[in-house]
Amino acid sequence: MGDFRRLIAWQKAHAFSIAVHAAFRGRRSNVSPGLRAQILRAVNSVPDNLAEGCAKRSRRELASYADAAYSSVKEVENDLIKSRDLGILSRTIFEDLTRQCDEVARLCFGLACPPDKREDLPPSSQPVPPLPPNNAGSDI
Repeated sequence: MGDFRRLIAWQKAHAFSIAVHAAFRGRRSNVSPGLRAQILRAVNSVPDNLAEGCAKRSRRELASYADAAYSSVKEVENDLIKSRDLGILSRTIFEDLTRQCDEVARLCFGLACPPDKREDLPPSSQPVPPLPPNNAGSDI
């Protein structure tokens, strides 16, 4: 399909991956063993899938890889929320990464869906509310 480095979705996904790596460098990884490694694996797979899809021979194959990248972006979004709620990420870093995550997700979704099937684009990510404070004696 072409040079992946010219694909805007790959450029944004690559920058997002670098930003996530920077955000987790030196963070408390003992809070949730495995979460840091999982989010880094998932964020790395986004530009990797887009690059691999660009090496394929058809638009349909690229769309399949873009769909896999979209799924990984959503996994990263989920892990960012967990990281914020566990106190691993500050609100400022979380909001910046979530904004980038939303942009990459929209670009991947657009590549995964043919133009004639784009009636239901995903809504922009809304701010994710923090967990409610722990209530002592709660039955939940």
